[in-house]
Amino acid sequence: MAGRRILLVEDSSTMRRMLSTLLKEEGYEVATANDGVEGLELAHNEPHPDLVLTDFEMPELDGPGLCRGMKEDVRLRAIPVLMLTTLSDTRDKIRGLDAGADDYIEKPKSPDAVQELFARIRAQFRIADLRRELSERNRQLESAQKKLNFELDLARKVQFALMPRPPKPRGVLRAAVRYTPANQLGGDVYDFYRLENSRLGILVADVSGHGVNSAMLSGMVKALAAPLSLAVLEPGELLAGLDVAAEQFFPEGYFCTGFYLIADEETGLVRYAGVGHPPAIIVGPKGPRVLQSNPGMLGIGMVDGTAGSVDRLEPGESMVIYTDGLTDAMDPGDVIFGEERLKTLLQSHFGADPLEILNQVDLAVNSHTAPGRAADDINIIVLQRPAD
Repeated sequence: MAGRRILLVEDSSTMRRMLSTLLKEEGYEVATANDGVEGLELAHNEPHPDLVLTDFEMPELDGPGLCRGMKEDVRLRAIPVLMLTTLSDTRDKIRGLDAGADDYIEKPKSPDAVQELFARIRAQFRIADLRRELSERNRQLESAQKKLNFELDLARKVQFALMPRPPKPRGVLRAAVRYTPANQLGGDVYDFYRLENSRLGILVADVSGHGVNSAMLSGMVKALAAPLSLAVLEPGELLAGLDVAAEQFFPEGYFCTGFYLIADEETGLVRYAGVGHPPAIIVGPKGPRVLQSNPGMLGIGMVDGTAGSVDRLEPGESMVIYTDGLTDAMDPGDVIFGEERLKTLLQSHFGADPLEILNQVDLAVNSHTAPGRAADDINIIVLQRPAD
């Protein structure tokens, strides 16, 4: 405690001299003031005191007034204040503590009382040290959080830059996409592949979880799938190959779902396959229908071939491929958005422009989850064959 600065505010010259002498003998640096006005002025001087020891009753500005003046100043409010008094009335103690005093003790009249005063001073210094340590740790945490947020924002920009735009139409089909991560980084991934003979490959995958780990794995899925799109003829073959290739990169407990299709841009014919993924939905003049996925998970090396199916987008029909963050989005009462609600919404807008369909889905999900937001990443691709 040696070298700590104490400001002693006491209107009695006898008590002031006695306490000042005792405190100096304990090794403290002591400054004195005759009343609260002078004490508040000295407290503002640099360097600020480490603790203020003040009388309760003083002319012009009493102890509670001095406390209030210090606690109202952001530079002084953390300085502990110990109030001394000859008053033993409980209401006076309450008044002093309510004004901001950190402790309240009667003026010492015996050696034991002096030692109690010293002990209370040491206790206040320990508390002040802990507060300073906590404040410094909070400052370090805030600094680290700012750095982390900066890096995550940068990673988010990189991730979005790697998300491709839908290719320009080469035939009767047109596409639109929207990706909304739950946090700065998401675990969903999609890609478009220009294939021979006017064919378009579309992949949508969803890595378990979201955040940095899932974002890194989603990038790995995209990198592994690209060469497979050129090497295989059937969607099921790509998903089986992706399962084998991703197994060596996925940590234990991680997996992904996937849906892959190859669309003929001239005829609207669609060959597709899915593993563990929500079904794609086709809406149009004849009503909705779904393109189901196979059960299972990708990235754990257990997919042994994947059966696919065939469909065709007729004029006026739209296909929507999405991740489960959309249908699993919950309202404040934990009611999910759900597949049936999605089908009804899509059917009511099947002939709209693909971007308008995405806008309508966004509005519906935001309205459903308000005042919160969806807890998982949402990725939606609309593939449309406009009416003739």
